[in-house]
Amino acid sequence: MVAELFKRNRGTRDVEPLGPVEYIEPVASTSEWLKEHVVPTRSGTVSYVKSLFPFLTWIYRYNWVWFVGDLIAGVTVGIVVIPQGMAYAKLASLPPEFGLYSSFVGVAIYWLSATSHVISAGPVAVFSSLLSVILEHALPQLPEYADTPWIIAGCLSVVLGCIVMAIGLFRIGFIVDFIPLPAIAAFMTGSALNIAMGQIPTLMGNNTADGYNTRAATYLVFGNFFKYIKHCDLNAAIGLTALFMLYAVRWGCGYASRRWPQHKKTFFFINTLRSGFVILLYTLISFLVNRNHRDDPKFSILKTIPRGFQHMGVPVVNSRILSAVAAKLPSAIIVLVIEHISIAKS
Repeated sequence: MVAELFKRNRGTRDVEPLGPVEYIEPVASTSEWLKEHVVPTRSGTVSYVKSLFPFLTWIYRYNWVWFVGDLIAGVTVGIVVIPQGMAYAKLASLPPEFGLYSSFVGVAIYWLSATSHVISAGPVAVFSSLLSVILEHALPQLPEYADTPWIIAGCLSVVLGCIVMAIGLFRIGFIVDFIPLPAIAAFMTGSALNIAMGQIPTLMGNNTADGYNTRAATYLVFGNFFKYIKHCDLNAAIGLTALFMLYAVRWGCGYASRRWPQHKKTFFFINTLRSGFVILLYTLISFLVNRNHRDDPKFSILKTIPRGFQHMGVPVVNSRILSAVAAKLPSAIIVLVIEHISIAKS
């Protein structure tokens, strides 16, 4: 209309006014707003369901090339995750076989909803330490589970898993966007110091000394370490040499990668497998030293681990366990969220 008006008046100085423009705003209603912003559409529902199971977008394209790469990655990660899981089980005051269970059960299910191909789901250090504290707090209230603390741990895991899953399903994970980076850095630093100080007595062998509580506050564990340092034994030789070897291989592979960049990938795999190599080497040493001293080993070993899945089953969830751990649930959720964010950022 405007173009026609200007064509008609081209070459003249007087332009006819267009007149007032009338605009009628439609009446807003709550039902229309809800329908537009809250009520999902059919396409939106289908897209949401697909987002819960990302494997549907690639499973039909899976091929042998991917399989070979996944097989190599699985063996590489498994060599590290299995002994690491048993160590975390000990850190959580649970029998080591539960570390074996958690090493593969989570991974076997996670791939269905995985959004990343480089993540291995399993136990983590800080929450394992927190679980030990929770068990120590709950067991006096639940003496019937003194010999089976994993029942409490299983109930807590189910509840926390449901809460975290609900956060994901309802898409309210945006809350973590407001967590300040200094807080995450402080959390990682404090957790590293706490875990390291808690494990040094075990590494040095004086953790079994009478009166030495390695579950106490970090500063007390640090101070008492020097008080009981005279109780260090052969475990210190095993632990320190293994630690030195881990860092020596890491430094050597880093230097070799810079010195011979054409073999960088090879040195990367060697560096990745160093934990498995050290564990296998010291397992052989332990076998040679302790094969005739199984009842009284020369240094600490895991000893007997039950075969099969004797302790696997449906978790027990009841009101008594929930009431005993309810006070620790908020802190456990926060630790879970922050620790996984920290791991992802690292």
